[in-house]
Amino acid sequence: MKPNIRERLARSDWWPLKRAMLLSLTLVASIGLVGMVASGKQRPAGARPEVKTVLYVGDSLSVGKFGELLHNYLSRTLGSKNVALYASCGSSPENWLRGEPTFVTKCGYREVAIDRYAVVDAASHHATPKLEDLIVRYRPTTLIVQLGTNWMDKLMLGKEMETRSYLRQFLVATHRAPIQEVIWIMPPDSSHYPRRVQETVAEMLRTAAAVDGRVLLIDSRSMTRPYILGKTGRDGVHYNTQASTDWAEKVIARLQRKSRWATVAY
Repeated sequence: MKPNIRERLARSDWWPLKRAMLLSLTLVASIGLVGMVASGKQRPAGARPEVKTVLYVGDSLSVGKFGELLHNYLSRTLGSKNVALYASCGSSPENWLRGEPTFVTKCGYREVAIDRYAVVDAASHHATPKLEDLIVRYRPTTLIVQLGTNWMDKLMLGKEMETRSYLRQFLVATHRAPIQEVIWIMPPDSSHYPRRVQETVAEMLRTAAAVDGRVLLIDSRSMTRPYILGKTGRDGVHYNTQASTDWAEKVIARLQRKSRWATVAY
């Protein structure tokens, strides 16, 4: 009598099912790999989009309401830890350069960043920091500049060549990592300075932007003209709270159209 041995299942009983499953898995993996290569979106596991960081430097117009509103917008959009704003009344681009004497403002100062906060009125004096030092400290990918109105005093004295030289030096100072773009908020309209002087500053900035592809200009004069004494402000240069708010809203709308800021990781 033969032993009662269980009959072994033949290989052919299971092999077709296994082979079908393996083929399906291979096909799915191949499709996924092809899709990643074709789309160019291969990214290491856990990688995040690049965080945009902003350094903002300005003059007296940013010491006041305009600067406050721009800082609030940038902080909401990018996160407060990614925004630093410095504004010094009476300053021009050369006053922010390391190679120039320290400029001490006597009419107002503002600095707002994750590691510091100060709003100083005209009764106190404050040294203007140097752009190169701020770039090292905050490592911005975007530099926003709201400067140029105080150049008009130099132009009234016939110092156009000197002013153009300072503009070149300032832009050279911005050519350092990790800055990718420079957004220049051009001076708003003024009833204090002649039209030709305002146009000269605008032309200087437009020429610089045409040469340096990183520079984006925001034309404030088209947003703010005409400056009406008693309604816009009291001195033909500075803007009251309402006029500053109107200007800020238009500048913010322009910034919001920048698609590169739409994918910021907070």
